[in-house]
Amino acid sequence: MSVSAYPVPLELSPSWSFDGDDGNWSTFAIGVGTPAQTFRVLPSTSGSETWVPLPQGCQGILANVSDCGDLRGVNDVNNAPSSGFQTNASSSWQTIGIYELSTEQALFGTGDDGLYGRDTLMLDLLSTSTSSANQSQNLSSQTIAGVATADFWLGSLGLGTATGNFTVQSENIPSLLDTLKSQGLIPSLSFGYTAGAVYSSPKDYGSLVLGGYDQARFTSSNLSMPLGGSNNQTVELSLESIVAQNVFGGTLSLLTSGNPIITVLDATVSQLWLPQSVCDLFAQAFGLAYDPLTDLYLVNSTIHGQLLDMNPSVTFTVAGNSTLTSSTTNIEFPYSAFDLQAGIPIYNSSTSYFPIRVAANESQYVLGRTFLQEAYVFVDWERQNFTLGQAIHQNTTKHIVPVHSPSDDTSGSTQTQSLSPGVIAGIAVAAGAAVAVATGIILCFVLRGRRRRRVAKAQEAAAEAEQAAAFLPDKKEDPYETVAELHSEHVQPPEIMSEQVYELQDRERKNELMSTPITELPGHAVGQELDGSSEGVPRDEKDKSEQKGVSNSVYELP
Repeated sequence: MSVSAYPVPLELSPSWSFDGDDGNWSTFAIGVGTPAQTFRVLPSTSGSETWVPLPQGCQGILANVSDCGDLRGVNDVNNAPSSGFQTNASSSWQTIGIYELSTEQALFGTGDDGLYGRDTLMLDLLSTSTSSANQSQNLSSQTIAGVATADFWLGSLGLGTATGNFTVQSENIPSLLDTLKSQGLIPSLSFGYTAGAVYSSPKDYGSLVLGGYDQARFTSSNLSMPLGGSNNQTVELSLESIVAQNVFGGTLSLLTSGNPIITVLDATVSQLWLPQSVCDLFAQAFGLAYDPLTDLYLVNSTIHGQLLDMNPSVTFTVAGNSTLTSSTTNIEFPYSAFDLQAGIPIYNSSTSYFPIRVAANESQYVLGRTFLQEAYVFVDWERQNFTLGQAIHQNTTKHIVPVHSPSDDTSGSTQTQSLSPGVIAGIAVAAGAAVAVATGIILCFVLRGRRRRRVAKAQEAAAEAEQAAAFLPDKKEDPYETVAELHSEHVQPPEIMSEQVYELQDRERKNELMSTPITELPGHAVGQELDGSSEGVPRDEKDKSEQKGVSNSVYELP
């Protein structure tokens, strides 16, 4: 009987370019419309829609910037420069209307609108083992938003699972991941992503896998955590500590000890949005100057040169936003990960800045794309967990691991399914609980059986003692008579070379990842048997007893 093959993960192709107005970010290639107009976009780990720039974003004060479209990730159309998505040039475009952009309202507030519609989305994929040429995957009727605001300079590809809902539409529009899974193009609603690093040698382009992850892109010392938020659909983690080394002042803690903060990991934005007190400590450690016009922290040329010579490093210690696990992992950053430049439209010329922003309140605590230069994240929306680990910068080795949907029944399949670290941890917890229950049941039966045997022995011994007593004559108490029953002042010592028998003792157990400690029921030491001996009885008395046909037997303890 043939076994149907599961779909394999899709590995998106980088654009082989670094783009952005607030840093050099590795973008990915997509196409929108019929015929396709191509763009260089960034993944959004919180959004579920595809955004592309509109020509209106290059008007006004940017009208004189000849390469404005290219700066915003817009590729040429028919070998001519384009300033944005031309909806009238796509035969498959269906206008929905102008709606407010919902993503990142906590950071930028409301007011930014987008032109929404449905159109064909093309994903540019890396070549497979059976093909030397890159491939593409077309998806019809996807939610597309054209944006002109400079808050989102480049387009974005939403990796969330929220459906689109509009007042003029009678149906919900599925997300990109939902569409791919429902059409059997990926095995599950999951993705693995790292932002890449332009400062790496050689340059490290970003990695984006849909329906699985690239195990070769992060270290084994990773941490699996449950998702947070009201619907368990937010990549939340606890920031436990930040330690900077080789900075002005030596080695400094940039986060108050014992006061972790809950942050959202979100690649939609670039900077790290942190409390004012933490930003102040960063400014002191790195010699930063705050610019109130842009809300950025700048690095002047003198300080920049000194920092390059000092080569500082920063270590973030993170944990899950849950009481289910107390495990932590460290993500280490070289100074080059923070050595960014901001340009048009923020500044007229390239300006060195440090990618931190002051958060107005707890809802704005965000670790943006800067963090994902040195971190790899795998998100499994269906199992509601994610895994975070230190990223490995390399461009050749791959180990793409498919992650199947929990609803898939793999029984009878010859295909080996690789489980996500979060699933493995869940299985470990369940297995540990099962072991604890089974151990308790077994011990219960064993102890009950031993109690029954002890009771039976006691009853048998009592019957024999009564029978023997019936043949004993009345006599005065003899100080040398052997003790038959156990009294505190007549405890017999054990025989030479006898062994004490104990029940199995508890062994030290090691906890599996994210499991709870499992302890067997404690064992109880079995008492020693009373030695049967006639030692201590005078010979003449012993002979008299034997002549009467009565032996001075010593009975075992029940």
